[in-house]
Amino acid sequence: MRALVVGGTGPTGVHIVDFLIQGGYEVTVFNSGKHDSGVEFASDVERVYGNPRDEESVSQSIGAREWDVAICTYGKLTMLANQLAGKTKRLVGITGQPVYKGAARRTPDGGLSLPVREFAPRQYDAANYTGRVALGEDQLFAQHGAGDFEAVILRYPGIYGPRAPINHEWAVIKRVIDQRPFMIMPHDGVSYFQRGYSQNVAWLVFLAATRPEAAGNAFNTGDEQVLSARQVAEIIVEELGSSMKLIGIPAEFCRNIYPLAEKAPLILDMSKARDLLGYRDVINAEDATRITARWYFENPVASDFDANDVIPAAGSFNYQEEDLLLGLWQKAIEGIHSELKSTKAP
Repeated sequence: MRALVVGGTGPTGVHIVDFLIQGGYEVTVFNSGKHDSGVEFASDVERVYGNPRDEESVSQSIGAREWDVAICTYGKLTMLANQLAGKTKRLVGITGQPVYKGAARRTPDGGLSLPVREFAPRQYDAANYTGRVALGEDQLFAQHGAGDFEAVILRYPGIYGPRAPINHEWAVIKRVIDQRPFMIMPHDGVSYFQRGYSQNVAWLVFLAATRPEAAGNAFNTGDEQVLSARQVAEIIVEELGSSMKLIGIPAEFCRNIYPLAEKAPLILDMSKARDLLGYRDVINAEDATRITARWYFENPVASDFDANDVIPAAGSFNYQEEDLLLGLWQKAIEGIHSELKSTKAP
C-alpha cells in the first residue's frame, strides 16, 4: 500500500506519516522542505520537493504516479484534487472549523447551535477564505461523485502540541516564564473553544484515510473533552509549578490579553467520528495540555518579544497596561462594596 502526504512536517503531519508507516504503508512526503528542521519520522520515507501551492510544480512532482491514498494537509486543496484525480483511490482533504457559518464571526441570523455537527450550515463567500473552503469541499465531493477518487473531508480545530505554531497556550506559558504574579482572564475564563492535540487529530486523519466507512464523508476533528479557557490556564500553571493567580475581569475591559477566553463558544460534535470510525483520543486533553506546556517552557518560541507585541493567537504581553487595568478594577470593586455598605438600611 502506498500513501502520499502533502505537507507532512507540520504539527499533525509528522504523526500522520508515522501512523501510516505503522499501518504498513510506503509513504511519500511532498513539500517545499522549508519546515524540515527537527523533523524525524518513525522510519525512512520517500521525499519529493516542490511547491504544493503551484500547479506546475505539483504536476512535475507528482507526474503520472499513483497512490492508494493521498492526504493533503497543505497547499491549494482544489488544485491538488484536480492534479490527483485518477491517481489516488482516496483523497483526504484538510479544511477547518471556520467553514461553519458563524464560527469565525457572528452572523446576523445568530450563532451556531452547540455542539456543532457536520451538517451545520457552512459559510459561502468566495471573497473570503472560509467561503472558499466551503466551495472547495463541494468540489471534492463532486469529484467523489464523478469517480475521480473517494473523498473524505476533515475539519481541523485549533491545533496545539509540540511544534505547533504559536497558539493560545503561549499566552499563559510566556507569563509563567516572565514570572508574572497574575494573569487576567476575560469572562473569568468561562469560555469553551474546540482544541485538538496534534497526535489526536493525526490519529483521526489516519482512520479517515484507511477505513472504508469514511468514504464520501466529512468529519469534525478535535479532542473528545473540551476544556474551558480557565481549565487550560490552571493546568498549565500547575504543570509549570507557578504561583501565578488567575483573575477574572469582564472581557470588554481586557481585549487581546487571552484570546482563548474571549472567543465565542465553539464545540464540535465528535460523535460521527466515534460511531463511524471508532475514534478515541490517543492522549486525553489534560495530559496533552501538560505535554504542550512543558515543551513550550523548555523550547520558548520567541524570547525576543517586545512586551507590546500582539501575537494573533496568544494576544498581547503589555504588562504595564495589565497592571494598570488590575489596579483600576480593584479600586472599582472597592468602590462598589463601599457604596453598597453605605446604602444599607440602618
